[in-house]
Amino acid sequence: MMTLIVPLWALDIGATAFWIGMAIAARALLAMLFAIQTGAVMDRLGARRVTTAIAVMAGLLVMIYPLVPSVGGILGMQVIVGFLHLACWIGAQALVGQLTRGAPALMGRFTFLATLGNFLGPFLAGLAWQYLGAWGAFGVVSMWSAALVITLTLVPKSLDAGAVAKMSMRDFIPRWAHYAAGFDLLRIPMIAYVIAISAILAGVYAMRHTFLAVYLESILFSGGEIGFIVGSISLAGAVAGLAVGRISRWISPHWLVLAGTVLATITFCLAPLFTGFWALLAIACATGVCSGTAFPMILSVLTLGAGTEKQGLSVGLRSTMNRTASLTVPIVMGAIVGATSLATGFFIMGTIMVGIAGIMAIVLIKILKRQAATPTTEE
Repeated sequence: MMTLIVPLWALDIGATAFWIGMAIAARALLAMLFAIQTGAVMDRLGARRVTTAIAVMAGLLVMIYPLVPSVGGILGMQVIVGFLHLACWIGAQALVGQLTRGAPALMGRFTFLATLGNFLGPFLAGLAWQYLGAWGAFGVVSMWSAALVITLTLVPKSLDAGAVAKMSMRDFIPRWAHYAAGFDLLRIPMIAYVIAISAILAGVYAMRHTFLAVYLESILFSGGEIGFIVGSISLAGAVAGLAVGRISRWISPHWLVLAGTVLATITFCLAPLFTGFWALLAIACATGVCSGTAFPMILSVLTLGAGTEKQGLSVGLRSTMNRTASLTVPIVMGAIVGATSLATGFFIMGTIMVGIAGIMAIVLIKILKRQAATPTTEE
């Protein structure tokens, strides 16, 4: 919802493409710095309890956006609210990781529901923007946050068993030990690989949330149409997520991660070649299917590699790298768009990201060869 509304709100107050990119990137600033710490805090204090408190704050603060109709106001709010939203997402993934233990079919169901929300969210937000304006659109986000709080009350309290009973401010002070433990997970080659691919996919998401709405607005699509097309990416991804359990029986999850990410990047960056509603909807669905195949496999490989006792930490590490990509890609693409054109920005960023994925394919081959050689060496 927010990644659709904020660019439209920024356009309304006269922001340029560069500042729109900066506004979306600002969501990732605190998230990039404190995601690992947030995951560690959830492991210590209980993901259910911490996520509930943060969701309440996020639902209240989002209504401040219409009160600060300036680029500076948007940037400031994006830093704070963006971090709170990330923390809720870390909590959701940590809780599901504890419950599913990384089973591909169960992760597929989780991503089905998560991406279904990403379809309904932009569609409802687009309609709210079209008919109710800024206050109505941000109000819908606040109500959606309230639904998250209600849902969290239904999560079994037993998942917080073993957590520290009392919270103190010392628990929230960043500690180097948490970051060292998080980055230490990168010593596991497959975790390092999947986190790198996850960052590429996060870059695609950042482009989608930033410049797809801007492109659709530039060719005179209505708010409802924009919300439907953007949301259709997630709807298609939700359907694809249900199939990954079966697909993973035939294709290894680590290859599904790579193939889905590359194809999602390519299909998304073709969008400026089309102007018709149905053609763009088809592009959106193709992107969704590919990203929806990659995403649950990323969670599955990461969960299996880190173990259930380090779910918060591993999710925090992935979120840190994802937010680094989310911070970098919109700024770089905004600069490219400002110097050239919107379509050129799509094409250049797509080429860069596919190139990085190609390098990771070589890395994966080496990892698999090393894993295959290890039993022989031990013998």
